[in-house]
Amino acid sequence: MTHDGDAGVPGSLARVLADVAAERAAQDAKWGMQVLPGGTGGEARVAEADAARQATESAARNGGLTWRHILAEEVLEAFAETDPERLRAELIQVAAVAAKWSQALDRRPGTHPAPTPAPAPAAVPAHTPIPAAPQRFRAIVDVHVLLLRGTSDVLLARRAGTGYGDGLWHLPSGHLEEGESVTDAVIREAAEEVGVTIDPADLTFTHVMHRVPDRVGLFFATRTWTGEPYNAEPHKCSELAWWPMDDLPPDTIGYPAAAIANTLDRIPFALDGWSTNP
Repeated sequence: MTHDGDAGVPGSLARVLADVAAERAAQDAKWGMQVLPGGTGGEARVAEADAARQATESAARNGGLTWRHILAEEVLEAFAETDPERLRAELIQVAAVAAKWSQALDRRPGTHPAPTPAPAPAAVPAHTPIPAAPQRFRAIVDVHVLLLRGTSDVLLARRAGTGYGDGLWHLPSGHLEEGESVTDAVIREAAEEVGVTIDPADLTFTHVMHRVPDRVGLFFATRTWTGEPYNAEPHKCSELAWWPMDDLPPDTIGYPAAAIANTLDRIPFALDGWSTNP
């Protein structure tokens, strides 16, 4: 018994995967290894995924289902995901649907897909390396908030169950999402992690830190917010505590501790992990 994954069947999966491999090789030759932020997540992306899912279900009920509906749903569900494992699973589904749609095109009557082109002959001797095309650098931006109380106390959270810095103290923080301003990101992270509401007018920018190799951290401070801070993400944090800015616990993660010290000293910029510091 044959199925559409067999190489001998018209529109076979083997043929499509060979074409995908050839395209990937061409992309790698042109762009080299690319390390970029995902840019996924956010309420807008979740709403788009929900709308695409409803459109697919409606089309299926009305007899108008198309490959466009299915692929759009899978792509937008991937765009809405931020957890790395779930995002990878969504991307595999995107790739699988795209491959199956390509197979369907190959099975159309009279369709004879062109053979996968062989690599072009080298224009230079084989021992001469061909440099990859330069890429525009893209930084990953994270935001941090210093909630200040009294004369010098700052609120810290002890990380837990995140895979990074677990058991150590850190500021409430997170990544900037697509389509989001840095102040909106600070306000969102403060609400998500410690349950307080901050007016953007009450935020003061205090410090920026460029960390090896691709991180830019922006630090903001405020003494004014609405609500009493509490551990709003117990699956990521084991406890909250107020600490003097000039006497942080020794098990504070290094770069936020340095940023807090720089904030006290009114140093607006620093490098972290680079061989030369200002």
